[in-house]
Formats: sequence, structure tokens, C-alpha cells
Amino acid sequence: MPSAPGTLGGVYVANVTPFRDDDRCTLDLESYLGHVRWLAGHGVAGVIPFGTNGEGPSVSVAEKRAVLDALMPEAGSLQVVPTVAEGNLPDTLDQLAYLDDLPVAAVMVLPPYYFKPVEAEGLRLFYERVLKATRHPVVIYHIPKYAIPVPAELVTALPVWGVKDSGGEAGYSETVHGAGKGVLLGTEDDLPTRLLTADGSISALANIVPEQVVALYDHVRAGRADEAASLSAHLQRVRAMTKEYVSAGVLKRVAEQRHGHPMGTVRPPLVPVPSSFDAAAAAERAVAGPTGD
Repeated sequence: MPSAPGTLGGVYVANVTPFRDDDRCTLDLESYLGHVRWLAGHGVAGVIPFGTNGEGPSVSVAEKRAVLDALMPEAGSLQVVPTVAEGNLPDTLDQLAYLDDLPVAAVMVLPPYYFKPVEAEGLRLFYERVLKATRHPVVIYHIPKYAIPVPAELVTALPVWGVKDSGGEAGYSETVHGAGKGVLLGTEDDLPTRLLTADGSISALANIVPEQVVALYDHVRAGRADEAASLSAHLQRVRAMTKEYVSAGVLKRVAEQRHGHPMGTVRPPLVPVPSSFDAAAAAERAVAGPTGD
């Protein structure tokens, strides 16, 4: 049965997926593991493989399983919460069956995302089958920009752990959290305020400045409002920089500067970051922190 809120908390990384620049954009497993090891050394609670910034919909099921088979034995205390975003019920259930044999902390499940609009009853029928198919806590993935929105009322009515809120709608996280469900924030806007009604965050920026995102979480939890506000303002400037091109590509280029593992390119239809992008300067700006801007 899904466990109660409290199982998950802190800073999780929406970790990127390195691809080699060859005809198939082959997934680079060694660099993937190297990047995760580096993240683990900077205090994050866990990683969320194959979400949006991890280009999950561009990664085959076979590739996902190969990565997780290699990742889980060395995860240690790092919590791994794989994203299940297969686009239909049978493939979703097959992936959940595979994950049942792994010691993951939870599973984050996106509803099938092609047919819009979808009635709440259809989403309920989908997640009821998901819950029956897994022994792991279920985190619903709410990201209306790209997929089917999941109403807060449905999240609170189902025996799920909670939600990754990547919508940012006013009152959404508060409603879910107030009903006793868990909340992981998937957007990085106004974190000092929004973390007060959440268990943690799933951060894209933690790919490149994990220590700063962890520090922000700690400031909020300790009530250090001024420090949190200053660091959040810096992180918003870093976030704006990542939005100049395809975010996953920028994150890879800057992460490579920080730890030296070759992070490669993005898979089509995403477009690589142009060679004119100065990753070293971007990394320097990102690492500088609030007092160095």
C-alpha cells in the first residue's frame, strides 16, 4: 500500500539524460551515472529519472530499464523516483511491474497525455489501475503545460502519496497539502513562499547548482527569510539563463563544466544549444551565488 506523506522530502533533481552526438543520439550510461554521483555528493535527497528535463518521452523503455538496472545498485541513500510516462495504460502497467522489483522510493506517474480534454472520471480509472499495479508510493505528475492536468480534488481523493505540482496554479498545492497529501514542487517560481506548504521540490536547476538549491530549502525550513529571498533571486536569474535555449541542453552544457563528465546533446526533435553558448561563463555566473552577481 502507498505510504503516508513524509516518505519523500527535500530537494530532488529532475536529472538530465546525456546523449552522444551520433546518428542515434545514443544514451551515455557512464556519463549518466557520473552526473548522478556528483549530484549525490552535493546533498540532494534524490533524483527523478526520465521526467521532462530528463527528456523521458524521448527515451525508450529498454534504455530506461538499462539505466535503472545500473543506477539502483549504487544509489545508496539517494532516493530514486522514476518517472512513468508511457502514454497508454498497458505500457504504464508493464513499466510498473518492472519497477516493482526495484527498491525505488516511489514512482511518479504521468497520465496518458495525447487525448484532450479528459474527464476526471477517466483519470480516476487510470490511477486506480496504477495503484493496484504497484507496491510503491505513487506521486501523480501534474504538468498541464505538456500533459493532461490532474485536478487537485482527484489527487486528494485517491490513496496516492501526493503530487508533483508543475502547474503552479494558485491554491493547487495548498489544497493538496491541506488534505494531508504530499507535495513536491516542480516549478521554481517563488520557492521561499511555496515551500512552506510543500514537502520539497523537484528542481531542474539542481542539475547545475545542487548545493544552492539545497541551501535554499534549508533556509526556508529554518525560517531564514532574508537568506532564502536573496538566494531565490539569484536562482531566478540562473533559471532565466537556462531558458535562453532548450533548457535540457543548457543544463547539460553547464553541468559538464562543473563536473567534467561529457553530457552530450539533446535528442530530436529538441534542438542542440548552439556552439556559441559560453558554458564556462554560464557556469561561473551560476556558481557565483547571491553575493557574486
